Amino acid sequence: MRPPLRNAVSAALIALACLLVPFGVLAAWATYGRNAELPRLRHQLTDPYVPFEVAGFWLPVTALVLAAAGITVAVCRRSAVTATSLGTALGGAFLGLSVALGRHLTLSDLHRARRPAAGAIYDALTATLRTVSWLLVALGLTAACATWLTAVYARRRRASAAPVPDPAVRPTRARA
Repeated sequence: MRPPLRNAVSAALIALACLLVPFGVLAAWATYGRNAELPRLRHQLTDPYVPFEVAGFWLPVTALVLAAAGITVAVCRRSAVTATSLGTALGGAFLGLSVALGRHLTLSDLHRARRPAAGAIYDALTATLRTVSWLLVALGLTAACATWLTAVYARRRRASAAPVPDPAVRPTRARA
């Protein structure tokens, strides 16, 4: 496979993986938050949370597999890891922004007297999402910084390991 094609396939896989990250977190939050608070109705066909239960497990797994495949296919794996980690951080930021926007839209339609109570309930229900979004941002930026630092270290190591050419010997005049 040609390098440009490998890079294009890698970029597509990594982009798809990074797009799945926030949706996988949302689906997992909907599934496990529901299971902790409400009685289990998993095996009923009328249960509207069954798709969330399936997506809560398979979306993160799919994102991980796609990211690994994108990194494996890439010509320059260090750049692919950097792109994946930055995409993960961007997905986490998108998730955090979505939670904040959802809070604003939810509370804007309520009467002023009910906003503090509704805000407290909204914050309690979405605390895990906010934590995970910050965790994704921090983890993605940390991985991007780590790959950048390893690239700098590798460049310096290669430069110091290169053989130094002998200085040119100046011709001298011999006097007779």
